[in-house]
Amino acid sequence: MFGFKTQETTSSPSLSALGIIERSAAQAHATLIAMGWSEIGFGYHGSVHAHPDHPDVVVRFARKADGFGDYAALLRKGFAGSNGPHAPRVHDMHISRCGALMTVGTRLSEPARDVWWLAYAHAVVADHPGSAMDDGVRDRFKVEWPAHEPRIDHASYDGIRERFRATWPGYEAYVAALRSVSPQGLDPNIGNVLMCLDGNPVVNDPLCDDGHGLWRSPLARVMGRIVEGLRRWVGDALGRAPIPA
Repeated sequence: MFGFKTQETTSSPSLSALGIIERSAAQAHATLIAMGWSEIGFGYHGSVHAHPDHPDVVVRFARKADGFGDYAALLRKGFAGSNGPHAPRVHDMHISRCGALMTVGTRLSEPARDVWWLAYAHAVVADHPGSAMDDGVRDRFKVEWPAHEPRIDHASYDGIRERFRATWPGYEAYVAALRSVSPQGLDPNIGNVLMCLDGNPVVNDPLCDDGHGLWRSPLARVMGRIVEGLRRWVGDALGRAPIPA
């Protein structure tokens, strides 16, 4: 588990309680499908699965521990708003010896693309007042929401911004707190804001795919950096060694 303690309680479903034993990168996906956990979404490293007998939760599987593992670690460590309505609930988490990541979380849904708050909710994650937005992000944003300029302070948000803040006064504070503890910038991917059953916008998966190992203990992270440094040094040394005639 790389120093990350699995949370298993009677009120929070765990992988074991769901009967999920196989957790390896090689076989976990096929096993989930065979158990009736159909794939309802996928990303760069893995997939999200749902089961008709467990409608309130999803199992997320990734072949490598990625940015969601970092996000789950930050949520469990706790920061302002991490227990609030705009943070996802991660009930259980496991990282296999081969590095595969599996989590159990509360099921969220895709909001309708024409919902009045969606573009602004994404803009808060992608940008913040007074900063410039990357051109690539701006282009993706315009394709998805052509009616909105992707700048929080743009006049097109007049009314929407104020209405959003009145409806969810803690959302921007949550994103700001997350930004302050994140080891990297937040990912503005269009799938990173979902909706929970009560209609609240939830920042679902805002960290980039390459994980920083925040689920590991500080000592384990230091040791990992030392080992990686030694590997690079040995590799460089071998690369510079004279080639036998």
